[in-house]
Amino acid sequence: MVASQPRRAVEIKILSFNVRHGENRWGKSNLRSILRVIQEQKPHLVALQAVDSTRIDGEVRFQLRQLALQTGMHYIYGAADSTSDGNQGVGILSRWPIEKSQKLKLPATPGADPRVLLCGLIRHSKSLTFRFCNARLEYASVYDRALQAAYINHMLAESIQPVLLAMDMGARPNEQPYFSFRKKWLDAARGSLLPTWTEGVPGDRLDYIMVLQNTRVNVKNYKVLRQDRDASDHFPIVATVEFW
Repeated sequence: MVASQPRRAVEIKILSFNVRHGENRWGKSNLRSILRVIQEQKPHLVALQAVDSTRIDGEVRFQLRQLALQTGMHYIYGAADSTSDGNQGVGILSRWPIEKSQKLKLPATPGADPRVLLCGLIRHSKSLTFRFCNARLEYASVYDRALQAAYINHMLAESIQPVLLAMDMGARPNEQPYFSFRKKWLDAARGSLLPTWTEGVPGDRLDYIMVLQNTRVNVKNYKVLRQDRDASDHFPIVATVEFW
């Protein structure tokens, strides 16, 4: 009798980054810095928050599409709000084709900035199809952040597919918005005190990569990329997730 081979884990590398509307801390374009991070890290999936599509001097500058063209990745975009000059929202880049996409408006109190949850359905292989989701929660209101976090958990926690979730939550792990994800989600940086905000102190972890615990899954590694403090007011974060 020939012994069966153990099943190999499927590794997926995820990068999440609040890109500050495509401008560095000096008001200049940071797209080269973002592109360099993606090229150096070689992630399978990228979640970008605060990414814009704007019209300047009659020319549309769609930041996500520029990055998709330069990396050769597939993309979907979720505009959260619009002005006469364009719109801003969240975006996803993927090494694999995105079969379906969904954009959900997040709940908020009157007068708050619009926020969205963007999800893409990705077929990695015959044995693995998963959802990759991205959101940026309201930074000015703890109440709205908690409301939006609870809504995202409600919408995704009962998914029959595996779910990978990237977020600029704008909240630390000891604050109310985070509590919605303590029961059913695996926090890729659980226990880490490294700040993800460039002006932060230890414990100021505002950005997250999470995995729904509805299948055999493990976080292989996690890191905060702190090399460039000027590209944005957030640091990029990277995690490698294993599905079995």
